[in-house]
Amino acid sequence: LYHTVEKALSFHDYKPGFGKENIKKLVLSMEQYARSYDISSFVYCTSLSCLHEYIDKNRRHGIIDSELESKVLNLPGKRNSLGGVIEILPVTINDTKKMDYKTMITSRHSIRHFADQPVSISLLKKAIFLAQYTPSACNRQGWKTRIIQDKTIMESVMRNQNGNRGFGHEFDKLLVVTADLRTEQREREVFQAFIDGGMYAEGVINALFYYGIGCVPLSASLTDAQESQIREILRLHDAEMLILFLGVGSYPQKTLTTRSERRPVEVEVI
Repeated sequence: LYHTVEKALSFHDYKPGFGKENIKKLVLSMEQYARSYDISSFVYCTSLSCLHEYIDKNRRHGIIDSELESKVLNLPGKRNSLGGVIEILPVTINDTKKMDYKTMITSRHSIRHFADQPVSISLLKKAIFLAQYTPSACNRQGWKTRIIQDKTIMESVMRNQNGNRGFGHEFDKLLVVTADLRTEQREREVFQAFIDGGMYAEGVINALFYYGIGCVPLSASLTDAQESQIREILRLHDAEMLILFLGVGSYPQKTLTTRSERRPVEVEVI
């Protein structure tokens, strides 16, 4: 719930007082959580931070919700500074070439607003070629990426995807990553295609960033009806499993994006 607040706070056409139902759900969840669980936990403190960011931004737009502000102030615990949005500036391959691995990985952020300048197919192909070096079980490489540039097809696909409302219309192109079950050889390997496909998708995302292409990953967790529509539109083979979608475009001069702070790492040594 707090991430939905982050996403809306990052929109260019910010609508003051947006998403009251989600805000109510978030506050109620936090009230219930605080009665039984640790209010110093990462998720709780970050949710509190998001609510304060929401209130502050609405105040800057002249919207004051006294009832909400009272409820938030009465929530126990201390907010951290890890919720809300951050500003993103354009990045180019000249920038990423100078980065070490740690800097590159921690510098990449998904964005939801893009410049009007189109991304060339040849540059996308370079990123996809680089992602081909992703490891896979027995080096099967059972993945495939489609580049959708036809706006009518893109809109049809996006109508059947859950989670691009408010920014999907800004995509220059849409990438669709699939994994093929025909590359697996045994019944016990049925999930390997999803594992390899997920690893490959991460490779594509990082390669896009390396080449200075902005992107946002979108879930392929669809209803049966949605998946059937997309399969028909893209003429997918029955053995191809949808892994995710990637909205891509050029970086704008500056934009806001979700902070999406990483949770504390949990490592168990046995």
